[in-house]
Formats: sequence, structure tokens, C-alpha cells
Amino acid sequence: MTTATRRCCGCKERFKADSMISLPVGFFHSVDCSIQYANKKTAVKSKKVHAKQKSDFYANDVKTRKKAAKDACHSYIRMRDREQSCICCGETLGNDFQAGHWLPSGSNTKIRYHEDNIHAQRLNCNYFKGGDSGDYKDNLIDKIGSERVKYLLENKGGTLKRTASDYKEIESHYKNKLKEIESAQQNIKS
Repeated sequence: MTTATRRCCGCKERFKADSMISLPVGFFHSVDCSIQYANKKTAVKSKKVHAKQKSDFYANDVKTRKKAAKDACHSYIRMRDREQSCICCGETLGNDFQAGHWLPSGSNTKIRYHEDNIHAQRLNCNYFKGGDSGDYKDNLIDKIGSERVKYLLENKGGTLKRTASDYKEIESHYKNKLKEIESAQQNIKS
């Protein structure tokens, strides 16, 4: 007569079924094996909980969301202006061009993400010449008109405190605008 065997949930080896310990989570050949199994499962569950907590944290962390909003906005501006020349000097942008603010973003939080305040700039103009090689304002007026430049000047300065939710909304807005441009390009190629 053959004795029935079962696979231990812990070590995965087979043992006589009548000698195993039955627990709600399965069968084990020893108490030690069931404890090791429980410890492994707890560690895995703890890692999943920690990963979710970390994910939730970053989803609602103002600093993380602010960076994501900036990245999305600047990606859109670079895509929008990629065929234009530098707003400051009028030269070809080159491969390393940036999305540069006319009125500095740090001290102008109300218009930090305003599209009229951000345009493609050569790295040299934006980084090495402090964001303006001297012609940004004149070229900006030519590009968007004096009324829109006036609006930017009227909204200059001041502070605007944004929440993680605000930054998520800005990020989503610019990601959608970027998709629209990419979609339009696909339609042109088709």
C-alpha cells in the first residue's frame, strides 16, 4: 500500500500527508517550515505596502509634482518651438536648446508656467547669458504682440502657493498639449 504524499507549501518538498501540519494557508512538514513561510510572505507583503506608500508619497509630494509639472511644460515648449530660432539672438537653436523664461520663473510664480513667458532659447543665451542676450523682449513683442507682453508684466512678481494637485493639473495640461502636437505631426506624415 502506497502512502499519500503532499507538497509542503514552505520548502516545496513532498512528505507523508498524515504527518503534515494543516494550516489555513496550506500544508507544512514542520512548524519551523511554516514559520519561515509566514516570514517570507510577511516580508513580501511589507515590501508591497512600502512600495505603495512610497508611490503614494511621490504622487502627493509637492516637490516631486513641481518637477514633473516643470518637465512636462518645458517638453511642450521645446516641441512647440523646435523649428523656430532662438527668441534672444535669432540664431538656430541647435540640439541642446532649452525652454527659457523671459521673466525669471523663481520670482514670478504666477506666470511660471505661462506659455507666453517661456520660449526656446539656445543654451548659450539661456545659461551663459542669464536667460537674455539682450533681445528677448523685442523679439517677444514681435512674436506674441505688445498686449500679451503687457499682461506678463502686469502679472510679474508676487507669490502663488501651489499644491501637489495644482502641479498634477499643470503636468496633465502640458502632457495633453504635447500629445496634440505629436498627433498633428503624425497626421501630417500620413
